[in-house]
Amino acid sequence: MLKKKSIIILSTLMLAAFIPVKTDAAVTTKNVQALYNNIKIMYNNSLVPTDIEPFIINGTTYIPVRMMAGVFNKNVTWDGTTYTVGITDKDDPRITSLQAEIAQKDAKIKDLEDQLEKEKQKNDKSDIDDELADLEDDLNYDYGDYKGLDWKISLSGDEDDIDVDIEIDLDEYEDDYNDLSTSEKERLVENICKDIWDKFKDADIRGSIIDSYGDDELHDFNGDARSGDIEFDGDTI
Repeated sequence: MLKKKSIIILSTLMLAAFIPVKTDAAVTTKNVQALYNNIKIMYNNSLVPTDIEPFIINGTTYIPVRMMAGVFNKNVTWDGTTYTVGITDKDDPRITSLQAEIAQKDAKIKDLEDQLEKEKQKNDKSDIDDELADLEDDLNYDYGDYKGLDWKISLSGDEDDIDVDIEIDLDEYEDDYNDLSTSEKERLVENICKDIWDKFKDADIRGSIIDSYGDDELHDFNGDARSGDIEFDGDTI
């Protein structure tokens, strides 16, 4: 029996178990000389075991595809009809586990970010409410006795849109209210809108003068923050 170091003539069938020929090459049979020389495969300084010993042909070392696929965590298939070796990635359970762990942490981070955003919005809304309340107090202080009448000014909304109610009790002040000219009412509305814009420059304003006794709307007005225009009953002041 010859030793493994001796030259052995291999058939093409034997070579197919290692490296296939190109699929577009002509079908032929060749006799080749393969040198077995106790070739070892080391991966990260560790010996890779194999049932089929690597060999050398014309200075090129041939090793089993399936063995190397196992080293690099690949799937290997053989199609005997088309003489095709198929190599695909194999799922690495360590990577899958890490991906699942990352997904859990991402979900936790997203949840914390959502909670933080909600708290931020809550705090922002609380700050806006406080600022509106302070401005409301200032407006009532400045215009609560405009032209000797008792006015009540209420604000609601946010930094972009503010609703204004200017209330007057016509059961008590009807005659005095009717004595006010349109320009005097417009001046009250204009002053209130400008004071609001001093605090909230980007806020569009929508408001009404209301009879608090009969709960009736007497006049409506709007203020456009971008243009600075103020309309009273549809006419620009």
